[in-house]
Amino acid sequence: MLPADPVVLVIGATGYVGLETVRAAAAMERVQKVIAHVRPGSSGRFRLETAFSGDDRVRIEECALEPEPIAALLERHGPTHVFLCHGTTARRARSEGIRDPYETVDLGITRKFADAAARLEGDPGLGPRMVYLSSMGADPEARGDYLAARGRAEQYLRKSGLPFTLCRAPLITGPDRPESRPLETWARRLLDPVLAVLGFFGMRRLASRYRSMDGHEAAEGLVRSGFHYMTINRVVLADELRRVGVYESERWVPESRRDQPRF
Repeated sequence: MLPADPVVLVIGATGYVGLETVRAAAAMERVQKVIAHVRPGSSGRFRLETAFSGDDRVRIEECALEPEPIAALLERHGPTHVFLCHGTTARRARSEGIRDPYETVDLGITRKFADAAARLEGDPGLGPRMVYLSSMGADPEARGDYLAARGRAEQYLRKSGLPFTLCRAPLITGPDRPESRPLETWARRLLDPVLAVLGFFGMRRLASRYRSMDGHEAAEGLVRSGFHYMTINRVVLADELRRVGVYESERWVPESRRDQPRF
């Protein structure tokens, strides 16, 4: 059940999935307002202003990624849902002088917003719902830095005392992505046809779980998962992100609720 007049805050709103998440949240009739977070001086602000110039419910807010400004942002708007869509690449991090990017961005920003949200006044466990865009394979013990950081971010949210939904997406890319990522493009072109063949031969769930999705599809699944009563304090896997659109049916249950202990 939705809270009265939900207020959505989207972190990473200038990104490929973040902008689409703002759009998907604003399309929900009952949502009172959507706060699109941007870093001060972000070059992506213009894209947001252009995309939502006619929507009075979307507000673009600049906020430095430090504890005090983050706390002030949350206190000012009182979000019921915080969508964590932030992320970076090694190449972009180098250009911005960020060392250890996955620890600093993927994990670090998640910690900062979770800490600020947990300190908001109110009953314990009833703070804003933290909806995290994670990745298939996320694990604190993963060998790769990216998946390990995502896994630790998930772990941090589980222990935060806040309601959470962890959405593990597959490769997210598409021809509409504004920045060039050749490795991801080639991965999509090579992997998706193989998965399509596997799906044809009966391995549909595997194919759906690992086939790439574009930003629009990821954002739609993210928002629907974030407002679904059955996904509170649960992991939502990639194949479930694709079909959570049937959430009006009470028979839909995420795998983490059926087969795994409550986190």
